[in-house]
Amino acid sequence: MTKARWGVLGCADFALRRAIPAMLEAPSVELVAIASRTRDKAERFRNEFNLPRAYDAYEELLRDPQIQAVYIPLPHSMHAEWAVKAAEAGKHSLCEKPFACTAEEAQQAALAASRCGVHTAEAFMWRLHAQHERARAIVESGAIGPVRLLRMGFSIVIERGSNIRLIPELGGGCLLDLGCYVVSAARFYFGTEPTLAYARADFDPEFKVDTKVCVMLEFPDGRAIMDCSFDLPQRRQLEIYGEKGSITFAQPWQPDPEATICVNDKPEKFARQNHYVTMFEHFSHCFATGTEPRYGSEDAVQQMRVLDAIRRSIDTGHPQRVDN
Repeated sequence: MTKARWGVLGCADFALRRAIPAMLEAPSVELVAIASRTRDKAERFRNEFNLPRAYDAYEELLRDPQIQAVYIPLPHSMHAEWAVKAAEAGKHSLCEKPFACTAEEAQQAALAASRCGVHTAEAFMWRLHAQHERARAIVESGAIGPVRLLRMGFSIVIERGSNIRLIPELGGGCLLDLGCYVVSAARFYFGTEPTLAYARADFDPEFKVDTKVCVMLEFPDGRAIMDCSFDLPQRRQLEIYGEKGSITFAQPWQPDPEATICVNDKPEKFARQNHYVTMFEHFSHCFATGTEPRYGSEDAVQQMRVLDAIRRSIDTGHPQRVDN
């Protein structure tokens, strides 16, 4: 199969550590170019990964006729904007989470992709890992009975100061950065959309972003209780409880080097898998064959609707309906 030709918009540290190495490892990906707003940074990444071209403007990369798709690891506030610009340039786009900062922005990006005949999707790599495919199959089989409760948490400790996660104008805060994982997991395992969100949050007095958020989502058949934080010890938690059993995860988001789930306290181990590679392979195959991504723009828009409801609840102090 002919390799899909990709470019990367932005020289984020995450792209350096995770995404670009995965793209270079993916058999169906040919990474053609990198773009930054500064020539020095673009050239540094080009030399680091031995890439053919480097651009000092995102627009220049989008004008490259050889590039078919772009990966967007820019600050949160820029995701939807550049997904729209990529679509208008005829490029498919895989956008880092969160897909946008609001559901309205997400909808604009989705409509642009549809109008321009390209794919766009949110880069939630974890859903394509074998441990989650196995766990979801167990849930759908009824082996643990109807799912009634999910308990989830994602916390890290970040350094204060010049940290992009602490800048409100760039979409900072732990809900968009970490909470998006637990929200997407709730939607993934219930297999439906929540109807109601209730949330409380703590805000940093200096940086004015949420640093601790607790959420309850009401689903038609059960509830998800979750939290995320920038100032609690590192924790990654996912527990699924059905009427007849449970599934728990050792490392739900970043299983490295191997993944383990416990089904009714019996462990199942999975071979090492770079789910970033799986993600780029899947998306490349979709636009090469004209098939829809497993989780496309519609899913990304609905994800943002849930996050919007959570923020409305934080602002009002009351439960909020989720727009579905």
